[in-house]
This record gives sequence, C-alpha cells and structure tokens, in this order.
Amino acid sequence: MLFYINETEPEETLFHMHNVPFPIDMIFLDDEFKVLDVKNAKPEEDNIRGMASYVLEVNAGSEIKKGDEAELDDEDTHEYTMKILGSDNKPQGYLIGGERIISRRETIVLLRKVLKANASKEDKDYKALGKYIFKVFKG
Repeated sequence: MLFYINETEPEETLFHMHNVPFPIDMIFLDDEFKVLDVKNAKPEEDNIRGMASYVLEVNAGSEIKKGDEAELDDEDTHEYTMKILGSDNKPQGYLIGGERIISRRETIVLLRKVLKANASKEDKDYKALGKYIFKVFKG
C-alpha cells in the first residue's frame, strides 16, 4: 500500500499497527521516491515515525534499504487495483481507483470483522462481515 504524505517535501509521519496481524516493512520515501528509511513494523506496534513524502508498505523481509530508489508506474497510465480475496486467498473481485473509498473508522471496523470471521470460521461472522461491507459501499 502506498501512502501519500506530502508531494513537495518530506514531513514527519506517524503510523500505528493496530489490528495488523502480520509484520511489514514500511519504506519511507522522499519526493523523488528515494528510500530515506526502512522500519520493520511488528503486529500491534505503536509510534512508527519517520520523515517521508510517501510511505510504502510491503511484505516483511523485503531487503529494501536506505538509499534504494523506488520506480513506480506513471500515475496517468496506471490503474490502481485492490483485490478482494476469498477464504481460499484467490481474488473474488476487484476495486479500481486511487482514492480512499472508506473512512479510517470504517476500515478499522472492517478489519475487526475480518479478524473475527477468520478466527471463528462461523457463517454468522462471515455474514456480518458481508452485510457491513455492503452497508459501507452503499453509503
């Protein structure tokens, strides 16, 4: 996931790993996509700070290091795609865009419902998750 912070110059950023159940590498980039810093973020970790124009979240163990340069597709020719994965980890649908489609609060509730459904494996929890998703997207 790529977070836009400030396109013209890096600024102090703060991240929290609430409800993220797996480790990730957080890549702090300047306005020219040069790597300023890499933080190895652990589940539920708080106060991950760094200077950045952009922050890229990738799988842990990426071996990306300070001084590397990221190459991103040109915004004008790239379609941003989010895959909706099923319980078998295969795409069940796609969302295309480049903007936040739900609020931060809705994202937190959604993640909690996903974690609950995955932990319980009960139909009622998956149905509650599905209902919530449709409610959010309808709004």
